Parts: sequence; structure tokens; C-alpha cells
Amino acid sequence: MPTFPKQTLLAIATFAAILLAVHYGISRTKGLDPSTLRPIAKFPSGPTAFFPIAKVPFPPTPAALAIPDPLAHGLKAAANSTLESKFLIDYNGALDHFYAALRDLHSGQSRRTVRIVHFGDSPTTADLITGDARDLLQERFGNAGPGFILIAKPWAWYSHHGVDISATGWKIDTAVGSMREANYGLGGAIFTGPVGATSTIHLAAHDSTSIEVQYLEEPGGGNLDITADGAPIGAIITAAETKKNAASTLPIPAGTKQVKLAVSGSPVQIFGVVFSRDNRGLTYDSIGLNGASTTVMSRAFNPQTFSAALEHRNPDLVVINYGTNESGYPAYVEKQYESELIRAIGRVRAALPGASILIMSPMDRGERSGSQITTMRAIPEIVAIQQRVADKTGCGFFNTYQAMGGNGTMSLWYNRHPPLVGADLIHPSPQGARLVAQLLTSQLLIGYERYMQNHPGPQQKLPAPVISETSAQANKAKPTGVQ
Repeated sequence: MPTFPKQTLLAIATFAAILLAVHYGISRTKGLDPSTLRPIAKFPSGPTAFFPIAKVPFPPTPAALAIPDPLAHGLKAAANSTLESKFLIDYNGALDHFYAALRDLHSGQSRRTVRIVHFGDSPTTADLITGDARDLLQERFGNAGPGFILIAKPWAWYSHHGVDISATGWKIDTAVGSMREANYGLGGAIFTGPVGATSTIHLAAHDSTSIEVQYLEEPGGGNLDITADGAPIGAIITAAETKKNAASTLPIPAGTKQVKLAVSGSPVQIFGVVFSRDNRGLTYDSIGLNGASTTVMSRAFNPQTFSAALEHRNPDLVVINYGTNESGYPAYVEKQYESELIRAIGRVRAALPGASILIMSPMDRGERSGSQITTMRAIPEIVAIQQRVADKTGCGFFNTYQAMGGNGTMSLWYNRHPPLVGADLIHPSPQGARLVAQLLTSQLLIGYERYMQNHPGPQQKLPAPVISETSAQANKAKPTGVQ
């Protein structure tokens, strides 16, 4: 397996740490500007990050991490110990809404899609962990499509499993790059396109049946012309009397391999796109911002437009997965982190009062002391705060840190062959990311199985997915306001 040069990776990590020190130590109004990393990082183009994001051979899953079959009910009493979620704490049924949605999806009762939205930092930016979790859950509950995707790469290593993106002409502003309160839609990024800006999205699976564009309606807004495999399928008209967030959906022909968006008339502002399949199943949106911390959600997202974006996407489960970038600043963790996490949870809860929220702790993070690699002191402190806040605010809590081995794990992971983590002792390799995804999904499915034993509901099986014929192509999509 190709590996990223260690010296280059360490240089990038050091440079990022200096910028983050400015962010936390001097001013919390400024964040990590991706444009400052580009001249130094020189990452290769394509879906690559610190490691190639490709399918790689993976050793068999240990029995302790095996994912239970969510359809296998009536387990014997002697086997009930397998339903203990050792690393996922579901305080007072905090995840019941999500589990009920999975049950209704599987039974075919009043459910076509279950949605998960996962907010995180740099591993999420590259769809590490989230991509494998998506694959594992869709294998069991059906594939409703790739979900939400940014239309251009704010960072060279931005990627999404099964999708490749190339774009030209866009001005990109992210919630981390500016670290000021603004309307960043759902994905934490604004793409301003002058006339001639384009985005081309290649779909590895040729089974999406629709594309939704999330954008800003505004006076004088331009058009977004959309083609599928070179054939026009419609246009999104962003001009409107008032400024507000909106979303428009167009059907795309079966078997489409490539969708292209092109700006015409006047400039436009786009937040992202959603690809869906016309069948029952699950979507798992990976909302990752490089260098992100909890303050992105608690401070940078405008609360009104963020609430509107969440309400429009209407997920059944929201995963809040920060802490790694905060761990380098123990004074901040001690004095401010808990209040920022509570503030972030409050924003999600205000938008989605009925949805389940899962706080997912950071992975272990290592630091070097001579020849030794040890766990950074603030990591277990962050994990303890997150667990306490989850209990206090009625959220579920997944202890990634303990699930992967706890104190000293990064030393073990780095010294494996091949290593499960990069030389920065932060970013997992594809193998390491898949391990974490297996840990997360196995614990969620154990919790789901336990919920099903207590709330069996209808027992009929999920019918085979049916892909409907693509409806007549529209010349203009009908917009749906999401403000």
C-alpha cells in the first residue's frame, strides 16, 4: 500500500498546529484558513488524503467486534450478554427515535428513508470512518443514495466514497476558514460561482435517480444549468425577491454516470447537493471540516440558517464528533469546552427536537516524548466531559477512545505493519478507519437489537428495493424553501 511521506505529513501537522494555536491561544474569532495550507501541502489530486481512500484488504473482524444481524430476533437468554453495548451509552432511551426509524424502515411501515448526519473534523472531511459506517449500515438497511456532497473541494483531500468531484471557478468560504458567524448551509461551506463556474460529479454507482441542489435564493441570482451524461435535465433559477435558503430537486436518468453543474446568467451561491435513490434505505451524510472544533457548530454556523438546513434535511440521528483539535489546548478544555459543547447540542436540539443525538468521542491522539508515544493528556479529559454532557443533555454517547483501546492506543496502532494511523498520530489509515467504523456500527446495531426486543413492532420483512422509472425531465425544478 502506498504511504504518504512521513516528513511531509509531520510538516503539515506542525504547520496546522501553529495556526490552531493562534485560533485558540490568541483569538477564537479566527480559524484555520485552508488556503494557507494549499501551497505547503501539495497533496495529489483525486480522492486522496493522508492515505489513499481506496478499498484495501482488511483482516477478518475479531469476534468481539462482530456486527450482529439486526433481523435475528428471539435470541436465547444465555446469549443476552451479547446485547450489552460496552462503549455506547444510551441515556434514558436517547437513541430510541433513531432505532424506531430503523424498525419502521425495515418493516415497511410508513418509512422510506432513515437519515444520519455526522459532523466532524479532518477524518470526516476525507470520509474516513463515515464512509465505512455508511457502507456497513446500508448493507443492512438498504441504500438510499450517497447523500449530501459538497460541489467542490475546499481541501485537496475532501472526498466521499463512491463519488469523485472536479470543479473550476468557485470561490469557497468555510466555517473554519473564516471562523465568523455566517450562512454556511448544512455542509459548513459556501460556494460562490461566477458565470462559467462548473462542477462535475462522477458517480461510481450508476443508480441515483435524483439530485437536490441546496442554494441561496436572492435578488439578481443566476442560473445553475444541470446535465446528466452530457444531456440537459433542467436548470435551477436562484433569482428571487428576497434572500433565503432553498432547495430544488431534479430527476436524473437511470444509469447516469456524470452530473455537471454550470453557472449562467449571473453569479450563484450553492451549499451542496444531495444524490438519492428511489427506494427504501438509509443515507449517511459526512459533514467534515478540516481543522474543525466544537466552536464551529456553536459559534460559526448562523443559528437561524443552520436550523433551517437541519430541519430541511430532517435526520433521524445527528452525530457530533469533535474533540481532536481541542485536545492540544488543555486550558481551553478545562475552562470552556463543556459550555461550547452544550451550546452546540442546544442548536441541534432547537432545530430537531425529536431527533436522536449521539456524541462521538475523539479517537486516541498520540504525542512523542523521545522514543515513546503517549496519549495526550487532554484526550481522556475531553471524553469524560462529553460523557457527562451527554447524560446532562439527553444524548447518546459513543466512547471511541475506549472502544479502540484507550490509553496508549496510538502507539500500538502506529507500530503495526501496516500502521493503522499516520505519522501525525491523529489520522487513521483506511484500515484504522474501518476498525473504528466497525466499532461504531456494531455498538449501534447491538443497541438496535436490544430496542427491537423491547419494542418488537411489525415483523414483516423489508420488500426488495424497486427503482421507479425516471419521471419526465423538467425544464425547471420547482424550488422548496428551507428558511
